[in-house]
Amino acid sequence: MASRVVVTGVGIVSGVCTGGAAAIGPVLESGRSAVGRVTAFPTDGLPSHLAAELPPGALAALVEPAEARRLSRVSQMTLAACRLAVDDANLGDLSDAHLIVGTEFGDLRSTEEFAAGYLRRGAGGLSPLAFPNTVMNTMAAASAIALGLHGSSVTVNARRVAGELAVGRGAALIAGGRATAVLAGGVDELSPLMFAVLARLAAISPRGGGEEGCRPFDRDASGPVRGEGATFLVLESLEAAAARGARALGEIRGAAWRSGARAAAIPPALEAAGLAPGDIGWIYGSAAGDPAQDAAALRSIRRVFGDAGPATTSLAPVAGEHAGLGAFGVAAATWTARAGRLPGIASLRRPRPAAREVAAGPGVHRVPVGPGLVHGVCRGGDDVALIVAPMGDAA
Repeated sequence: MASRVVVTGVGIVSGVCTGGAAAIGPVLESGRSAVGRVTAFPTDGLPSHLAAELPPGALAALVEPAEARRLSRVSQMTLAACRLAVDDANLGDLSDAHLIVGTEFGDLRSTEEFAAGYLRRGAGGLSPLAFPNTVMNTMAAASAIALGLHGSSVTVNARRVAGELAVGRGAALIAGGRATAVLAGGVDELSPLMFAVLARLAAISPRGGGEEGCRPFDRDASGPVRGEGATFLVLESLEAAAARGARALGEIRGAAWRSGARAAAIPPALEAAGLAPGDIGWIYGSAAGDPAQDAAALRSIRRVFGDAGPATTSLAPVAGEHAGLGAFGVAAATWTARAGRLPGIASLRRPRPAAREVAAGPGVHRVPVGPGLVHGVCRGGDDVALIVAPMGDAA
C-alpha cells in the first residue's frame, strides 16, 4: 500500500515574499506582485524591461557570511529556501532526507563568468573556483552538503515545469516507500545574458509589439515575464510526520507526469488520488502570458474537466516565471485547500473567449475547501499534475 504524502514545511525566497507557510496567505490575499522594472542590470536597448527580482540584500539575513563568500548567488537562494522549509517543518534530523532541485537554467551567471574568463584571457582565464558552479547540479550539491543530507540528491532540468516535476518526483519517492522525508522544489535566478537573449528572441514580453506585462489568458497577452527565487517544500510520509508530532499543511494525494506533444498527466494523477474530475474545486495552472502556451494548458485542462471546469488561476503575474513558481503553486495550494480561498489573476482584464468560463479574475475567490489541482505544462513537452488536499479530507 502506498504511503500518504504530506507537506510539513515551506520555504520561499522570492521578490513577493520570504518566509515559511505563514507568509503564503497574507501575500495571496494582498494581491501584491513582485513584477517591476529590472534594477540589477541595465536593460537599455532591449525591448523588455520587466521582471520579478529578489530585493537587494534579501539573502544576507538567510545565509552565513562564510557561505555567501563560498557559494554562488543561486546556490544561496536554494540553501536559504531549504533552511526556511526545514525550520518551518521543525525537522531536526536531516540525515536520511533526500533533496530534489528543479531548475530551468541552473547557475547561468557562474557559467557566463567562467566562459568570459576564457574569452578574455584564454586558458589562463579559466577560474577553478567558478568551474564547479557551471554544472547543473551545483545548487543541489551545495545545499546537500550544507544541510548534512545523506539521502539522494537529484536535479531536474525541465522547461517551464521544473518545480512541479521536482515536487512530483519527491512525492513519488515517499509514496513508493523509498523515502520518509524529501526536500523538493525549484530555483532560478535572473541573469543579464539570459534576459538579453530571451528579450531579443521575443521569448518574453513584449512580443508582437504589445504592451509589456504578464497577462495569462488575456487578449492582450504579449509573452511571459521572468522571475527569480526559490521555493522548497518538506514532504514526509504521514506515518513519519505523525510519529514526530509534526503539523501537516496538506496532503499530496496524487502525482503524475507525462511527456510528448499530447501528454496527459491529469487523469493518472486523479486515479492515483482516487478522485473524479468533479471532486476538484480549483486549479493553480502554469499559464504565464504566452498565448500558445496558455492555450495548450487550457486544452489539457478542458480534455478532463470540459468547457466549464474549476476556477483556474496563475501565480506568474505575482512572482514571474521561474522554476520556483511551480513549487510556490503547491505551497499556495495547501493554503487554498484549507482556507477555501483562491487568488485570482490580478492582471486579467480582457479574458480570451476560450478561457472566460474558467479563468479567475482579479480579487480573491471563494472556492470549495477540499482537493484541487496544481498543473504545469510545457507545450510539446512535459505535463505535470499534482492533486493537493487538506488534511482530514477523505482518503
